[in-house]
Amino acid sequence: MALMPRMLGISPGDHGCGRTLTWIVQGAVCGGLRALILREPHLSEAAYVELARRLAPLLGPGLILHASHPKAIHIAGRAGWGLHMPATADWSATRSQVNGWLGASCHTADDLARAVDAGCDYVTLSPVFTPLSKPTDIRTCLGLDGLTKLSSEFDIPVFALGGVNAENIGEVIQTGVHGAASMGFLFPTDADADVSTENATALAAVLNA
Repeated sequence: MALMPRMLGISPGDHGCGRTLTWIVQGAVCGGLRALILREPHLSEAAYVELARRLAPLLGPGLILHASHPKAIHIAGRAGWGLHMPATADWSATRSQVNGWLGASCHTADDLARAVDAGCDYVTLSPVFTPLSKPTDIRTCLGLDGLTKLSSEFDIPVFALGGVNAENIGEVIQTGVHGAASMGFLFPTDADADVSTENATALAAVLNA
């Protein structure tokens, strides 16, 4: 399996709702994005597959479907793409169904232990800071200290998620995590391809230094 990149994008869930995701992702890819969790649960199966097929040439093994879509596990298994599981799902039998990268959303030490047991290739750990895509999120943030503590306790690549941007990415990476995941900074609601290129470039400059 290919080496896991250090920047992980998460699609904003608004493809076809006023903007086209393929162009925005292409902008981020120009800025250095190599892996994307395709989180578009509102799409029909046919539309979701079509979008994934359009993005696959841009991302290669870095295309990861989000299991919030009811057909994602089936599609990922059939096409060989990766799969990302939400924290509330049962991950125990998923590894045998997915040949691509398998990831999971984690928020606690118990989640991280469960991900290791399930054979996940990576996890996202959140929220580090208040999410840019969810400014009203009331969950307690891990902060840099919490991120350092949890990520150091488990032997699995951790992507810091939640409020990561160009200003704090340096501090985030100094905690020892594998990389950073982003939805709100890479794909803000008013972003076009140029904005996503600029924001991805800013993260990549630190992550790949």
